Amino acid sequence: MSEYVEMFSEIRRFQPVPWGLIPDIGLYMDQVITLMGRLYAPLYGQDVKRFLSAPMINNYVKARLIPRPAGKKYSREQIALLVMIVALKQVCSMEDIRRLITPEEGQTVEALYESFCRRFHQSLQVLSAEPKEAADPALDLAIRAAACRACCDAALAAGDKPKTE
Repeated sequence: MSEYVEMFSEIRRFQPVPWGLIPDIGLYMDQVITLMGRLYAPLYGQDVKRFLSAPMINNYVKARLIPRPAGKKYSREQIALLVMIVALKQVCSMEDIRRLITPEEGQTVEALYESFCRRFHQSLQVLSAEPKEAADPALDLAIRAAACRACCDAALAAGDKPKTE
């Protein structure tokens, strides 16, 4: 059980990169992919490479989930959107992600991203604290994930877009 405690401790420490620390100088695609790999490695380990690639980013641009890069460089806003996409695509369809990461009128991507980061960190804190006491942590978390997915689907079907705090 100690390997679970150590693994969950690492997850509890995870925080998405704060808005102010996302590079604002414009990054090329390979730099964005490297940044994302470093950001998500504590959660996904070596599997992080399968969560974001150049073709995926191109598809997100084509699908208008993120704006087209300027001169092949991605801005802070685009990188923040990609951070949210990588996390959400584990459980949501692209259309649902579009709905969830499109800022409401008068809202900035920065405000949406900061709310996402805070809520993601809080959720990881709660989920990573409890499993070490469960008889089968993996099964317990899979059941919770299924329940969360069902509730998310119901909220999206009802037209309830989560509000930022």
